[in-house]
Amino acid sequence: MKFAIIIPFYNAEKRLEISVESIIKQSYGFTENVQVLLVNDGSTDKSGDIADTLVRKYPQNIYQIHIKNGGPARARNIGLMHVRNDIDFVGFLDADDVYSLHMIREMAHFAEKHAEINMMVPPFYYVDDLGTRKKIGAHKLNTRFEQGSRVVNIQEEYRAIHFYIGGTFLRFERLKKLAFDESLHFGEDQLLITKLLLDDEAYGVVADVGYFYYRDMKNKSSLVNKSWQSKSRYEAFLQSVYQSYLDVSKAKFGSVIPYVQYLISYHAKLYFYKENVYFREVLTEQEQEEFVTAFQQIFSEIEEKYVWELDTAQPVKEMMLSLRKNGWPVRFETSSIADVPIVALHKKWRGNGHAELICDIEESRVDLPENSFFAAKTLFSTKKSNSGEAF
Repeated sequence: MKFAIIIPFYNAEKRLEISVESIIKQSYGFTENVQVLLVNDGSTDKSGDIADTLVRKYPQNIYQIHIKNGGPARARNIGLMHVRNDIDFVGFLDADDVYSLHMIREMAHFAEKHAEINMMVPPFYYVDDLGTRKKIGAHKLNTRFEQGSRVVNIQEEYRAIHFYIGGTFLRFERLKKLAFDESLHFGEDQLLITKLLLDDEAYGVVADVGYFYYRDMKNKSSLVNKSWQSKSRYEAFLQSVYQSYLDVSKAKFGSVIPYVQYLISYHAKLYFYKENVYFREVLTEQEQEEFVTAFQQIFSEIEEKYVWELDTAQPVKEMMLSLRKNGWPVRFETSSIADVPIVALHKKWRGNGHAELICDIEESRVDLPENSFFAAKTLFSTKKSNSGEAF
């Protein structure tokens, strides 16, 4: 089985070689089975030279394609035009991320067992250390892999959503009928993936491997962060992406299926996170009203239960439902952050049957308010702890 890996890059000199090396060092036989397409999206740094060096070293496997800067959707589409005809699956790797050692081998084994599957995905991890792959966090959606490698039916497991291209492998024959929407500069990957999944209704999850996503906690200039400063990230995005999900679901199934309702709820919560503070800075009052109206229209087709099921802070869920019900005008701050910290509570079972409760307080808080305390209530008792003390 043969694979093509598409890597669009723009000014990626710090990590491009690390990313490509994670493919070259795969345990599946790089020279015999893998094609790497490096799509240079108008880089102005030394990343193009780094790509040339890799091409000279592996001229039969690695190719660099030079294009004018046009965004990730266009770069991926052009990459697809250069995939060899003998390729079975196309994988996508961002220029600062890496694959685990056995990624392609395990994808090949899974594809051989499940010939009906057109999409496969691995677990997703965040790293911050320039390639040594020190895990700093697992993606919340990694719960899909707890049962091992398997086929997920989205009608039966509506919470097993997938919407990001990094680490995703798609059957090349299937991809020939699809394209990334080049009018979108973010969300183009989830739009393609969701349309494919609503058509196929199933995909593969491949455990025991990993896609390691480099998250630069200090650099706020990434495409993801910049997207919140663009007007098109608001009302236009809701219409182009979320409304498209609703339309496709209703056209095929006659209703908005639970998978789509949960997917939109899960993704829309990002608008209400504290770090996305650009709402009022980017949009005029009229544009704010248009965004809220579009949000209301979309969420009128989503049941409240799917918002309540989200694994996110309570104030975020309450704000989403308040906006859904009450509309405009809306205040995006429920209360002063100095008075009400956001708290997330996790439960971890120990081998002896006891549960460990882990309480995370928002990172911007150093100390709890004076005289504050935590209380844990069980069926048997209630225990109280003051700030800094254990139960």
